[in-house]
Amino acid sequence: MTAPRIRPLDEAVVNRIAAGEVVLAPSSALKELLENSIDAQATSIDVACKEGGLKLLQITDNGVGIAKDDLAIVCERFTTSKLRKFEDLQHIASYGFRGEALASISHIAHVSLVTKTRDSPCAWKCRYEAGRLDLRTPEPQPVAGTDGTTLVVEDLFYNFPSRLHSLRSPAEEYAKIVDIVSKYAIHATHVGFTCKKYGTAANDIALRSGMSQKERVRAIYGSAVASQLLELDVEPHTDYGLLKCTGLITNVNYDNKKSTPPIFFINGRLVSCDPLRRAIAQTYSTYLPKGHKPFVFLSLELDTVNVDVNVHPTKQEVRFLFEDEIVDHVTQKIAQILANTDVSRTFLTQQLLLGPKRAATEDVAISTPRKLRPLPSLGQYKRPSEHKLVRTDYSQPTLTTYLSQKTSVDSVDNPTSRTQRAKVRLKSIFELKEEVEQAADNNLTEVFSKLTFIGVVDSLKRLMCFQHDVKLYIADYGALCYELFYQIGLAGFSNFGCLRLSQPVSIAELLLESGLTDQKDQVLEIFVEMRDMLKEYFSIEIDDDAQNPKIATLPLLVKGYEPDLSKLGLFLYRSGTKLDWEDEKKCLGGLLQQLALLYVPAAADNDSKIGEVLETTICPLLKKRLIPHAGLARDVVEVANLPGLYRVFERC
Repeated sequence: MTAPRIRPLDEAVVNRIAAGEVVLAPSSALKELLENSIDAQATSIDVACKEGGLKLLQITDNGVGIAKDDLAIVCERFTTSKLRKFEDLQHIASYGFRGEALASISHIAHVSLVTKTRDSPCAWKCRYEAGRLDLRTPEPQPVAGTDGTTLVVEDLFYNFPSRLHSLRSPAEEYAKIVDIVSKYAIHATHVGFTCKKYGTAANDIALRSGMSQKERVRAIYGSAVASQLLELDVEPHTDYGLLKCTGLITNVNYDNKKSTPPIFFINGRLVSCDPLRRAIAQTYSTYLPKGHKPFVFLSLELDTVNVDVNVHPTKQEVRFLFEDEIVDHVTQKIAQILANTDVSRTFLTQQLLLGPKRAATEDVAISTPRKLRPLPSLGQYKRPSEHKLVRTDYSQPTLTTYLSQKTSVDSVDNPTSRTQRAKVRLKSIFELKEEVEQAADNNLTEVFSKLTFIGVVDSLKRLMCFQHDVKLYIADYGALCYELFYQIGLAGFSNFGCLRLSQPVSIAELLLESGLTDQKDQVLEIFVEMRDMLKEYFSIEIDDDAQNPKIATLPLLVKGYEPDLSKLGLFLYRSGTKLDWEDEKKCLGGLLQQLALLYVPAAADNDSKIGEVLETTICPLLKKRLIPHAGLARDVVEVANLPGLYRVFERC
């Protein structure tokens, strides 16, 4: 067999590959464009989005603009005004430098811009396709305009369907865009920012130029954060190349259990720095109650010679010398500030209400002596043998608390809950609940009630590892989640919250996208006929269009956790074709089972992301809500136990 010849890739393929590395989502495209606007000395930046930035992403700034002579090559790869030779990287002080952002975006979207420099008599408008001027308008067109640049990105990923379908809902993608604008707005105090959905009058972010960082935090994150902020100013350390470090951190009284990822800017660049994040989390763990998270914003200026900015296509990461020393220096200062402010704490208190009998006799000085319980003997505190010691406590935080970064964005537009629970009097539901209770397995119940999550073994096979007492288990978390969400659905029957989609979606289109059209008419007929029952019992709203019914809401089983909507078409198809809609018990039980399958996390190749969901959401629910039955024993396998390992080592 002849070995295949090596050939150079076609230029279009090279550019599409590069675009996939630089532009991961609408928010990453926005980040690149925001940095371009700030580099252009803008003092005002306006962002407008449509459908989470996928349909339209518009950025308007009042910067220096782009010269007419440069418009022909502005979207070609490696065209930049920031560098002339490689050595310039050692002293780079701008956000962008590689000249890949606009080029990459133009290969996966339709790009147009209107720009005007201060010395130009008019503005110039251009359209770009695949890095070059659109053949339909090969020359810039003169138009009216103000100083600065307006760049419009339309139909992002229109020629990249795999990336397009892997994105989250428009509401969640828009939330990521707001998050990016928020972070840059806190850092760039000399720039005014606005951000809104295209076509709406109200701005989700509106900050004027010159507002202080505290005022910006208050406007974006609320007074609960801003009122607890402390200013941080770390002494320079020139031996390590640390020239300046300032920021805002919350004090020890900040009451927040929702994790807010720390915001780090290094030499003006928004980056992630895991060593610094972990060190700060460890520092705060000494001062904050269990489960409480701080708000942290840091801006570090390092000697540019020590910083390598060219390590990530999206400039999300940087590398710098003396990393450990700088991290220690910064966290020591944070610990010192927290220690100085830890002289007083604020606690919520509740007045003790006395019963009528005690209140009437409160002034009487005579009290009846109570019989004291005898103290336990010292023998009860005898230290157990080494091979019986449990190394972890299921009630304490684990290492993954500090190794993963939680970025929880709520894509629920209007989650609702009932102020008064509806009473369920259906015999079928009582029977289904009784079946769950009667099938309970006491041994598995004990295991799950005190489990400690260890980590994901294989996210494609949906295997996780957890510990109970001195034993280590591997479990199929897909099977566990299915049973868990079925029981949660059974317990919340007819009292679900409401997960509203950003806009109603055609059931027929969902079936078509999933390739499930063989029984489409039957599915549509079922959901139209049963829409009243679905709304009352399951919070599933279907409109009354019999020809093209649309689904608007889904039941919210767990607050803060959303199902994978890529499985919505399969959920509708199986619910319409696999259930016995004539039998009440089979119908309701089967629909709860299909709902549980919808909520089960999909197999993925990102262990860290699913590990975070399992640790923060699924495992706490397994401990509190799951009633395991004996059938789950085949999905939970003991792989090691401490006494057994000791016996093995003794024989060695």
